Amino acid sequence: MNRCFCLCLMFVLPILLSGQDPFFIHFYGNESAFNPALVGFKGSTSFSTKYKSQWAAGTVPAFRSAWVNFEESMPCNLLDYGLNLNYDEEGVGIFRTYDIGVKIAGTIPFDIGRSGNNIRLGLSLQSSVKTIDFSRLIFSDQLDPKFGLVDVNGDPLPTGFVPPEETGSHSFFTPSVGFAYRVLLDTRNKRSPTLFFGAAVHNAYSLLKDPKTGHEESLLGIGTRIPSRYSFFLSMDLIPYLEKGGDFLSLKMMVFNQRQAGLQYWEAGGKLSLNRALAGGIFYHFNFPSEQGRNTNWITYTLETGSRISKFNRVEVGFALSHNLSGLKNKVGPIFELTFSYHLGKSMICGFANQDNDLTEDGLGCPTSAQTQWRKKLYEGIWYKTTNKYK
Repeated sequence: MNRCFCLCLMFVLPILLSGQDPFFIHFYGNESAFNPALVGFKGSTSFSTKYKSQWAAGTVPAFRSAWVNFEESMPCNLLDYGLNLNYDEEGVGIFRTYDIGVKIAGTIPFDIGRSGNNIRLGLSLQSSVKTIDFSRLIFSDQLDPKFGLVDVNGDPLPTGFVPPEETGSHSFFTPSVGFAYRVLLDTRNKRSPTLFFGAAVHNAYSLLKDPKTGHEESLLGIGTRIPSRYSFFLSMDLIPYLEKGGDFLSLKMMVFNQRQAGLQYWEAGGKLSLNRALAGGIFYHFNFPSEQGRNTNWITYTLETGSRISKFNRVEVGFALSHNLSGLKNKVGPIFELTFSYHLGKSMICGFANQDNDLTEDGLGCPTSAQTQWRKKLYEGIWYKTTNKYK
């Protein structure tokens, strides 16, 4: 009975979500996926891979997502950029989504008194394709009220549904635009807090109106348009402890909201980090009541570790585990994400242009926000004195 329920759940869920985009559930570690203005804000040349699994239930396969991402911070230029490849697989019908995109963000730096300020504007140009295996789906005319998927003689019930000749949609355009504001409140104080907030609109516009190449994601060619997705985040970085030798504790607190097609959820929480070598966090995800029934709220636990392996090289590994607290908590398993990132402390493009390309020097010496000497761009201080060897 549970297996039958889960099979129906995995088939119906994408329909109930009104064609929602596949996306990662946790903001940290996926920043530029939620807001293109955050591409390259880490202050490195980064290579990242990510894997997510969710909605596993008994013999029903989990929804799976993978992300390959490249981002480059350019201290010699106002721009930062990135490239991404995404893959998402859902349900027993093996509903797949493939994305490829390029992201670019420009920075407007300025000072107000003793504070350093950056306005970041971002754009993502992404193309997507969806496919499905219709032979794996179960339709309503295949269900017998007494015998299930077979008739009285035990023979499988046929369906009157005739699948289209093509098993996938045409490629369609899914651009995003974003805005972010970052401020280091006191540039002369190594323990200065950093405030960061922004908003983004995904599926913002279709360049082509032709349903074969425009903003349509329908697998049946019925003209389904992708609803826009909106996101907002607010983050505060604090330094509760900083000693003269450079050891420090940092605390990140964050609120994040995302909505699409009348559905939305919130994420709120924080993580504590020791010298950017080890960090742990806890985040609560919740949403407002829907007409369909009970909410599914969940809590996420995160663990991250990272280290500089040379002056210009750093590796990071992150793990997030989420447990449902209501709604589907007795039907589906936990959600987890695994991330691996490699950071290079030099900008390749700035190097090719024979300009300053070193990203490891902290102009402000602040553990959470490093400022390049050129045009005062604010980046994450991931290179800040993580070991005595590289001070």
